[in-house]
Amino acid sequence: MLKSLGHQLLACGKNGMPAQITFGKNKYHLSKIFKHDFFAATALYKSESKSRTAKKPNPARIILKLNRQQHFLGLPLAWLGKILCCHEAYIIRRLSHLQGIPSFLSYYGKTGFIYEHIEGCSLDKDKKLPDDFFDNILYLLRQIHQRDIVYLDMNKRSNILLGSDKKPYLVDFQISLHIGEHLLIWRWLSKYLRDTLQKADIYHLFKHKRKLCPQLLKPQEQVLSRRISGLIWLHRLAATPLRNLRRALLKYLHTKGLAVAKRET
Repeated sequence: MLKSLGHQLLACGKNGMPAQITFGKNKYHLSKIFKHDFFAATALYKSESKSRTAKKPNPARIILKLNRQQHFLGLPLAWLGKILCCHEAYIIRRLSHLQGIPSFLSYYGKTGFIYEHIEGCSLDKDKKLPDDFFDNILYLLRQIHQRDIVYLDMNKRSNILLGSDKKPYLVDFQISLHIGEHLLIWRWLSKYLRDTLQKADIYHLFKHKRKLCPQLLKPQEQVLSRRISGLIWLHRLAATPLRNLRRALLKYLHTKGLAVAKRET
């Protein structure tokens, strides 16, 4: 029973990510699983192609993201995976013309999509950043905000990449939101919600800058990096206990060998 529960906590269940996929005319083999949790699994796939840019028909490396397929406690959740897939693909396609956003390449099955692999490393790695890195990512974030989109996941360093070209990139738009003028009943309420959440994006960005490049932090950025909004406090109050419970459960199942995602390198 515990083993079955362990599989149900993973988006793809006991089957895990496919060992091989096809995109265009190329076959790609599973190289590395970045993340596999309740809602989605993300993995790197490689082909024998010599091309290393997604601007060409057959890139050598691509990313496959599969959203929820596995049922949970008898409840079918593939419908949720379809919604998550369509939502994130919509956000990426809306922003993919911006420098710093990976290109959407194709849908995959009913709950997945393929996008461009960015050569580089995330901010959770010990890496020296260019002096203009945070200025550039702030510019990117401003461009995203100008399109009425809230990133919402800026608190995770693993979502912010330093590309091999020394430029910043953002990945994982699963919880990002497009908040137009008429999302809520009143226009002013939609704008207030969007502005509040976008300020949270800015707060998390400058918080990273304060911790990683404190010598480059400007006085106003110092202030913003410590200005925690009421929404952030509420999120922490509600999300932290749930996150700790989930991690404790996964740790227990992992220790018992009951919740191990398939990995290949």
